[in-house]
Amino acid sequence: MKRCRGLVLAGAIAGLTSVTSMAVAMPADLASHRATYRMSLSASKSGSGMANANGSWTYQFIDACDGWVTEFRLMITYSYSEGGQVETATDFLGWESKDGLSYRFRVRQARDGQVTEEVEGTAKLNGVGKGGLARYTRPEVHSVKLPKGTLFPTAHTIRLIDTASRGGKILSRPLFDGQGDEGPFDTSAQIGRSTAQPAALASPLLESPVWPMRMAFFPTGSSDPLPEFEMSLTYHPNGVAEDIEQIFKTFSLRGKLESIEMLPHGKC
Repeated sequence: MKRCRGLVLAGAIAGLTSVTSMAVAMPADLASHRATYRMSLSASKSGSGMANANGSWTYQFIDACDGWVTEFRLMITYSYSEGGQVETATDFLGWESKDGLSYRFRVRQARDGQVTEEVEGTAKLNGVGKGGLARYTRPEVHSVKLPKGTLFPTAHTIRLIDTASRGGKILSRPLFDGQGDEGPFDTSAQIGRSTAQPAALASPLLESPVWPMRMAFFPTGSSDPLPEFEMSLTYHPNGVAEDIEQIFKTFSLRGKLESIEMLPHGKC
C-alpha cells in the first residue's frame, strides 16, 4: 500500500527533554483546531504522466484530556497527460496518549469511490525512548516491531517544536503513524530559523512566528540515500502548519491554507 502522508505528520517530525516531561509541560501550547487546505499540483517531472492534481485536505486536532485525537480527510483528483483522471480519498483517525506510549489508528483509502484498502491497529512503546510493537487488525492480523526511539505523531510534533525552540537545526527519529501496514519510517528534519511572515488568514492561531521545516522519510533500514518522499512546511509553536508541500519522486503537491478555526478542548 502506497502511503499517502497527511498532517498526522504535523506529526513529522532528538532532543534532551523526554517525551514524558514535554507531555506534561506543553499540551496547552498545542492548539485544538480545524484547518482546511486547498491542494494542487506544484511540480511534475518529465515522464511522470501527471498533468494536473487538485483537491482538499481537512485536518482536525483535539486535546481530548486523556490523549490527542487527530482526524483528517484528504481528497485528490489526479489528471493524466494521456487522458483520464482518478479520484482518491484518504480518511485517517488516530488517538495518542499524552505520555506518548500508546496509539490507536484507522486509515481508509478509496479510488473512484471504491475502498481499496483499510488499515487499523494499535501500537505501544515499552517506555520513553524505547522500542515497542504495532499490532494490526486490518488488512490482516500481524505485528511489526518498533525500533528504539520511535515516536508517535503528536509526540513527534512536540519533540520537533521543542528542538526548534531551543535552536536545534536537525532532528532524526523513527516515526510510526499507522499510514500503511509496513511499519515506521526513519525521518530526518531540517529546521530553519524562526521568522515572522504575513499570515495566510486572519486568525489568532497564526499570529506567532514560524519555523520552516523540510522532512525526509525513509523506509526503516533502507540503504537508499534518496527518501521515499519529503515534506516541507512552516510550523507555528502551537502546532498549526502552513505552506505545506508533499514532495514525491515524480511530482509534488502544495497545500494552501483556506480556513482555520480554534476548537474547544474536551471536557475533562
